[in-house]
Amino acid sequence: MLTFGSQGVYEWLVTDERFDILQLCPEIVLGKYVAVTSIDSSQLMPTDKETAAGWHSHEKIAYSPKIQHAEELPREGWDEWYIFNNPTDLGTSHLEENIFEVPRGRGHLSVFVNYCFALHQPEMESIATLFWQQMDWVRPESYVADNDYLNFVSMNKALFASVHDAVKALGTR
Repeated sequence: MLTFGSQGVYEWLVTDERFDILQLCPEIVLGKYVAVTSIDSSQLMPTDKETAAGWHSHEKIAYSPKIQHAEELPREGWDEWYIFNNPTDLGTSHLEENIFEVPRGRGHLSVFVNYCFALHQPEMESIATLFWQQMDWVRPESYVADNDYLNFVSMNKALFASVHDAVKALGTR
């Protein structure tokens, strides 16, 4: 299954295909900065090796140095990333809190991946509304949530087209 659409400046896709998005499309993160808001449904605590490479953690969010190789990005499933062209501080993560009960607005980040978030599902409409509000103030180039579904969102039209085509080709194998 592959579903796609757009919202404001963003295009999005959702698929239930199982694959490593960075193995398929490493250009999503290459030369960019990634804020990891969830890894395996938890907070990413950079290892000593990652810290030495430039990773740091602040307010339950792990921040990468400029990504040179896709393999540098830790991933385990149930991961959520915000991807930027420049280092960006997202504020405080509300990772383990109810997204309907936390402060909203700049400096407060809700984590959606743990709700088995999928943009295409009608029953997710209230969560999707909160997600799009958050995207409006966070303004990442791209967003990835990998749970039972893979959600990819990007304002970079060429990047989105590349990812869309690659994911679509998976379904025709």
